[in-house]
Amino acid sequence: MTIETVLMKRRALYAGEIGFFPTSPGAQEDVALAKMDSEVVCSFYSPRNLEALKFLWALVHKVADNTDRYLDKDEAMEDLKLRAGFTKVVYNSQQKELELRPKSLKRVGNEQLRALTDKVIGIICGEILPGMDRNVLRREIEEMTSDQGRAR
Repeated sequence: MTIETVLMKRRALYAGEIGFFPTSPGAQEDVALAKMDSEVVCSFYSPRNLEALKFLWALVHKVADNTDRYLDKDEAMEDLKLRAGFTKVVYNSQQKELELRPKSLKRVGNEQLRALTDKVIGIICGEILPGMDRNVLRREIEEMTSDQGRAR
């Protein structure tokens, strides 16, 4: 179930007040886009494969931050999904032709997400950061996304 609501980004007003807070560098960037003391429309849900999605986004964020190839994590994700073949064919009515576009991650299953992540790691280690060891990269991302990594 997806919930859409309006929230305000602001400091806490009352003791014990509850809010939504970013837990990753990517989420911090998203929250930073909102102006302080302004309302924003948020859509949130809790997928079953949240940890795997967090891992993939952390991986892509790390690549975007460590190369000059991408402007941000969103551009990196779009490119990596295209390279990995995680695409759909859509009709571009302006160009009057079919084109490949990256699929959304909203309804991706566990096996498909695992396969996509493995392909993305292969692309990163083979083409974007050649020489990077897959296991070292995976370990770094696991540390970033673990509770221990956040406490550091």
